[in-house]
Amino acid sequence: MRIGIIGGGQLGLMMAEAAKKYNHIIVGLDPNECCPLSHVADEMIVGQYNNKELFKEFEEKCDVITYEFENVDMDLVSQYEDKIPQKRAALFYSRNRLTEKAFARDLNIPTAKFLKYDKQLLFYPSIIKTTTGGYDGKGQWKISKKEDVDQMLFDSNIEYIIEELVEFDYEISVVASRDSFGNVSFIPIPVNKHRNGILFTSTVFDDIDSLIVSKAKEYTTRIIEDLDYVGTLAVEYFVKGNQVIFNEFAPRPHNSGHYSIEGCSVSQFENHILAITNQKVMKSHLINPTIMINVLGQDNGFIEDISDSSVHYHDYNKTERKNDRKMGHITIVSSTISEAQSIKNNVIKE
Repeated sequence: MRIGIIGGGQLGLMMAEAAKKYNHIIVGLDPNECCPLSHVADEMIVGQYNNKELFKEFEEKCDVITYEFENVDMDLVSQYEDKIPQKRAALFYSRNRLTEKAFARDLNIPTAKFLKYDKQLLFYPSIIKTTTGGYDGKGQWKISKKEDVDQMLFDSNIEYIIEELVEFDYEISVVASRDSFGNVSFIPIPVNKHRNGILFTSTVFDDIDSLIVSKAKEYTTRIIEDLDYVGTLAVEYFVKGNQVIFNEFAPRPHNSGHYSIEGCSVSQFENHILAITNQKVMKSHLINPTIMINVLGQDNGFIEDISDSSVHYHDYNKTERKNDRKMGHITIVSSTISEAQSIKNNVIKE
């Protein structure tokens, strides 16, 4: 099949690499002719995503279309939804933090307390976020007292949400893939650690309490089925005691699932490609304990030794290095989690 990918970043790149295993042809759409996807795509259409004439040219070259990020033109997605298995609804809810939280709440999935921001309805400790835009810690501010709010500079043209600050024990993400036949497959659930709002590591070794796993998978299944979503989707949760608390979801493969390329029998990207090409998703199991580490723009010299056969380095081939920009990732797969941690300490000098 001819698969169109909207967005030429690292997710598009890894989707394309998975698709090539099944001999699919890749057509990419991105404003940057030297984007990561361009290194493996069979054809790139270079231009803005909201250019209607260009998008029509792109659509006509594709049997099916997928997107690698949320900021896609909603009108164009609606117009060509028959070719986009991820569909419009997932984008609609995920692009606005208020509608996203309300969506989870309406599915009886626990969330932190949240309100549309109103200076008369403050509570502490909490986080104020823009309802749209913002990623990797951008567009959000922790507040613990009224004076913190008084010092903030609000934009009258932007809507904000205030959320309860959850003192969680740890964070997880559930990466699920659903096919057009209604089958849902999960990769093993990673425990995630962030730095400055950006994912730093995802660690997987089947050590999460079975009750937590069961709840998280059940909640995620509610989401993916209610959306009638086809493809790979990720939901982030806070875990506090035996509570699983919804944080946010992404209607696409996810950074925390990158470990599955080497760490699992079937990766998140493979199942995404199977799903959108009208094939059945496959069950995925953990091969060995695995750790994924993000490599950012400021991490020049961060990687000390990748000669170990347990270490797999993915370079996204981005042309410009910037602080906090994801330039690649490292995956460590080893026979025990302690051995994987030891290798990580030799590879990454924190």
